[in-house]
Amino acid sequence: MPDTPAPCPVIASGSRPRWARLGLAGLAVLALVLAVFLAGPRNAFGLDAPTPRAPPPQNIAALDDWLAASEAAYPDIKPGTAKGIVWHSALRQRTAWAVVYLHGFSASRLETAPLADGVAQALGANAFHTRLSGHGRSAAAMAQASVQDWMADAIEAVRIGHTLGERVLVISCSTGATLASWLALTPEGNRVAAHAFISPNFGPKDQRAELINGPWGQQIALALEGETRGRMPDDAREAQAWTPRYPTRALFPMMALVKQVRESDLSQFKTPLLTLYSAADQTVDPVQTEAAFARIGAPQKSIELVRYSKSQGQHVLAGDIRDPQATAPMAAAIVTWVRAIRFAGTD
Repeated sequence: MPDTPAPCPVIASGSRPRWARLGLAGLAVLALVLAVFLAGPRNAFGLDAPTPRAPPPQNIAALDDWLAASEAAYPDIKPGTAKGIVWHSALRQRTAWAVVYLHGFSASRLETAPLADGVAQALGANAFHTRLSGHGRSAAAMAQASVQDWMADAIEAVRIGHTLGERVLVISCSTGATLASWLALTPEGNRVAAHAFISPNFGPKDQRAELINGPWGQQIALALEGETRGRMPDDAREAQAWTPRYPTRALFPMMALVKQVRESDLSQFKTPLLTLYSAADQTVDPVQTEAAFARIGAPQKSIELVRYSKSQGQHVLAGDIRDPQATAPMAAAIVTWVRAIRFAGTD
């Protein structure tokens, strides 16, 4: 008779080797831990709507007093950082253009000053400088603002801009440009005539910041950074223009805004746009800048590498504090570009 193979023994699950049972139990625990981690709390953007706020007066003569009264509610505002208008002339009349400046995260209107005022002067325009909520004040105030507060600041700024001029040019730097991108996707933003971005923040250079938007991101950031981050600069002008040391949790709304804008439909951004940036930027990721710019749907858009700035860190590329020599050429680049914009009905 031919040989027949012996039947394979069947091992009951309870008879598995101990190492196999331990391995399966370990995998089950890892899967559970991973599920709990991924289901953890995330950094929330919140409602895609600005904080309700009384609108600024449309009477141009009332703006200065209204702004002074509004800012008087914050006695800790640093000198030179409050919201304010730079009038083109002593007549304080409406001009053909108005320039609105949106500063970056932890900064103030001083960060690139006098760039925006130089552009306004060349265009014969009034200029308005906002102060984003929580900024230009004490370090603790930085943690008190929400994304929705910044949205309200941006809308308020362009409304004031429309009172000051027939057309509004928004110049924004870093996270101010992130906020301007959000604005460009709103009905209010559709009224803006042009945008000029300086080193826009579509993603920080330090990739660890992206952890904030992941599961348990806020907890991880606080564990890594502590309750406070930053350091005091040697230059007293920087300590005045920026809030160099602030609560770590102040990063949370900023990163929520970055994520929201980056994941939005930027093809609906139709307003003419000039983007000025450095390939050597050490604060935001130039690759993210280029990628976001490519997705923006504005028919008239231009992106320019800034090679003339000697600013340390290559982020704030002009201004009396970081690089006074770069201010005039950057202002000239913005003015030249604005004058070349083709508006419907004016060709």
